[in-house]
Formats: sequence, structure tokens, C-alpha cells
Amino acid sequence: MFCGSRLRQARAEAEGGALSAEELAGRIGTSKAQILAYETGQRVPDPPRIRQLAHALEVHPLQLADQSAMREWKLADLRRASGLRASDVCSLLGLSSHSYRKLETRGLTAEGCYGVSPRLAAALDVSVPALERHLANAPAVRERLDGIRAALTAVVDTHLAPGRSDLPSSDDPAVKEVAASFGRSATTIVRILSEEVASLREARRRQAMEAATAFYGATAQEQQRARRRMEREQTRFRQLVARLPQRVDAFLRAQLPPQSWETLSWLHRVRNDDAGLGMMHGMPTEEGALGALGALIAPLAAAASPSTACLYEISGEGQRHYANYKRWYDALYPWVDESLRHRERRVIPRDPPEVLWLRRRFARSQTVLFSFDGVLCRLFADTVRSVSGHLAEAATSLHLGTDPSRGADPVALLRSAVDHGSPEQIRHLDGILTTYETAAARRAEPLPGAAQLLGVLGRGPWRLAVVTDHASSAVQTFLTHLPPGNGAPPQLDVFGRPADPRLMKPHPHAVSLATHQLGGDRSRTLLIGESLADALAARAAGVQFIGITAQQDHARRLKEAGAVKVVETLATLLAAVSKIASSPA
Repeated sequence: MFCGSRLRQARAEAEGGALSAEELAGRIGTSKAQILAYETGQRVPDPPRIRQLAHALEVHPLQLADQSAMREWKLADLRRASGLRASDVCSLLGLSSHSYRKLETRGLTAEGCYGVSPRLAAALDVSVPALERHLANAPAVRERLDGIRAALTAVVDTHLAPGRSDLPSSDDPAVKEVAASFGRSATTIVRILSEEVASLREARRRQAMEAATAFYGATAQEQQRARRRMEREQTRFRQLVARLPQRVDAFLRAQLPPQSWETLSWLHRVRNDDAGLGMMHGMPTEEGALGALGALIAPLAAAASPSTACLYEISGEGQRHYANYKRWYDALYPWVDESLRHRERRVIPRDPPEVLWLRRRFARSQTVLFSFDGVLCRLFADTVRSVSGHLAEAATSLHLGTDPSRGADPVALLRSAVDHGSPEQIRHLDGILTTYETAAARRAEPLPGAAQLLGVLGRGPWRLAVVTDHASSAVQTFLTHLPPGNGAPPQLDVFGRPADPRLMKPHPHAVSLATHQLGGDRSRTLLIGESLADALAARAAGVQFIGITAQQDHARRLKEAGAVKVVETLATLLAAVSKIASSPA
């Protein structure tokens, strides 16, 4: 793996000017002839000498290796190129030579040997995914994964069959085969596979939901979008099943003991708190707990005295480990989550998790869009049936057919008339509806918390707008008469009903127009609404949707349509954004 020409190049590019072979030899205690022999390929340095050379040249040991075939390297190749002997790694990881040999050749670790892959990656100064790629090149690893693939597929196919709702059992021969191949108990494997089966069932449910829309959606456009989502879900499902052997294999090398997982989870929660990081109040910090975490956490300050707690933060590797394996840890260590909740209640007085989640989401957002009716006010309140009746009569007088199934929704009645009349007739009917909407807007009372929420957001850094299927003039009338919420009324742009009613929500036209004109990143835009049309328009436009409803069935439908969060009232949003807007810049 060592490359003499790269040594020569590193010597020529040494900081402070080119370093002669004689000078380099003097730094590492050898002869000039030895350095030249390394550079010409006559001699290959052993791992300790590679590390000496790298240190003297102030480069990473891997920079002295021929990396052209690095993708085919096995773990032993990576170790030697990193300047380490097997005995060095055994000392760093606290493993016996037999245990490390089994890891290097077969990718196996003993049950109870925790956090091996992150600690080994840190020792070799590579990422955990890079380490796993080299481990996967070992023939014994490939053979083992190919051998258990059929068993894992059998478990998945059996329990995902129509009508099955049970989970894998430790008595299942396929489960026992997988457990034996990894040297783990059947109980450990069955808990992991049970969680995976539950997750795959949920993926199948999403596929079925998208398939139903793909075949029976209201419009061809909606069906086409659902078909694309269905195909993405199918691809993701196949990938999850295909990668299951590698994921189980990698997890068992990286698995943390319960105490270390609790520490990592606590850091993750604190990292996502308002403070960004926090003191390890009473958390286990003895060597046994933190040692297994390896590169997953990083100390920010050493303890000044035994009575002073150390400060830590979660590393990038730790964040990936948490995200990749949380569900499996929850199945293996179900008591940890309850322990953390108890610690949170005892140690950190804080807002409810829902409010904290929303606060982080708003803090990361640039633009906030509001739907109008049902979010800021109830436009027609008790007159909706009367208005719908008058609008239906007007449509009849214009010889426009309307869909009676649209019932008491005046906007839906207008949409249903589009295909039955000329543009001029539709504009006339639109004008009649606008008159009713504007008159209602003068009388409409803001819903509880609406004025206060707009007031708080108006004092913050957000771009604000209303995106609605109601007339812009009606919204402007409402906003003009809106009482100030803790200050002057905010300035909101209004994107009202488009000239072509076919572009109303769930079409993304208005949402896309608002995001384009207001600027900013769509991924950092929130739409707050209460209807399925709002949710679908947000998803199609690529913005995040927060639903408002107190009805559980409707909340479930909003989540299925893509809502990132559903809250019961505006008061929850107000509690989330108040601290952001009031905090100093």
C-alpha cells in the first residue's frame, strides 16, 4: 500500500520548503540511503516507520499510500497504510489478538464488546462508513452476508404477507440462523427484526395510500404526482430490504451498551434544546460509559475538579449513529427513553416537547405563509350556507352547472363551475363571491391567538404572507380591521384567489408564487393551514406544512398528506415563536 513516489512528493512539498532525504532521515533516526530506498520502492517501511515519516512530514499516513486501489482495500490494508500494527490496535481498543483477528478477517465482534467500529474508525482517523466499506471487502464478510440474506428475506416476506400482524419469534429457524452467523443471542436479533418488520409494514401502508391516489385521484395531475411518490416508496422499500444484512452487520459492530446509549441520547436531546448543548447533569461519565462512545462525542472542557462536571457535545458521527439506529436501540433498551424523560423532568425545566420542536422549526425558517379561512378567522361563520345558496342561484342564472356535492363551500362551488362556463361567466361569478367575501371580512373576528401570533411574527425576522383561495380584497379588508397583537399590525403580502379558479389549492400555484416573490429557500418556508388542500399544495410546492385542527381524524389525514406537525390551536405556535422574537439578536 505504501507508495515511494508519494513520499518523495510529500518531502518536496514539506512546509517551510523542500526537505532533503538527509534531513528527513535525521528527523526519524535513519539513514539517507534508507529514505531513498523507500522512495524508489526497494524497501517498504513497516507501519511504525510509516507513522514516523508522516509525523515528520506533518501529513496523514494515508497520504503516503497508493490510493488508486483504495476501494478494494481490506481492513488490514487500511490499518497498515495508517501506520498501525495489529498489536497497536489491540492496545488502543482493549481487544485480545484473537478478537481483533476475528474482526479484521471476518468482521465479527463478541457479544458484550461494544462500540468497536466507531472506536476503530477514530484510531485509524477515518469515518465509520469508510471503515465499513473496507470491512465489507473481506471475503468472509461477503460470504456471511450472502448466506444470511435468504434467511432475512424469509423473515420479512413471512411477516409482511397479507393478513399477518405478528412479529418475528426467537423460535423461528431463520432468526436462529441469523443469530448464529453473528454470534449473538436470538433475543437480540428478534428485537431488531421486529422493529424492522414494523417499519416495513408502515412503508407498505404508505405505498398503498399513494397507489390509491395514483389510481383514483381527483385529477390526472394529482394521480401523476401520487404515482411518482408511490414509485419512490417502492424503491425505498426494496433498498431497505436489500440493505438489511449490511445494516445489521454494521450495527452489531457499533452497538453501544445501555449506559453509553443513554449518554448519547441525552446529548442529542440537549443539542436540540434552546441552549444547543448542555452540562452532563448527573449523567454517567465514568470511563466505562464514555469509553465505548469513541468518536461519537467530543469533550468541550476538561473537569477542573472532581466536583465539576465535564461539558460534551455530540459529534457528526454521533448524530449519524443516533439517526441510523435509534429505533433498534429503543427495541433493545426500552427503559432508556423513560429514564431520559424522568431526568428531563428532574433536571431541566422546559417547555413541552411539541413547543420546543416548533420553536426550532420556526427558528430555522425564513418565510411563514398562512392560509386564511379556518386559520386567521371563520370568514362566513354562521352564513356559509346562505352564501352558498345565493352563489348557486347566481350560477344557475348564468347557466352554469355546479356540483351539488360541494355543499356549503362557496369556494368549492366556484371551482366546480369552471368547466361549465366561459371565462367571462366565471369572472362574473367570481365577482359575486368576492362581494360576499369582502362583506363577511368586515365582520369576521380573528380566531383566538391570530392577532397575537401575527404581531409576534411581525417583530421577528420572517417574511410573512397569506396564501388563500379567497379574494385578496377580502383578506386585505380583514387585515385592515385586525386589532394589533402586542404592537402595530404586521405587514403581510396577500396572494389571493387566482384569475383561473383551476389554479386554486391543492394546486401549488399560489404557494409557489408567494415563495418566488418573497424569495428565500423553499425548504425553509412554512405554510400554516387547516385543510387537506393546504397540505397537498404545500407538498407539491416543496414547502413544509403545519396543520391546525383539534379533530383527531382530520389531524391524521393532514399528517398522511404531508404535514410535518399538527397542533390543536394557534396558542401552541404562539408559545413556540414568542421566545424567538423576543430574544436579542
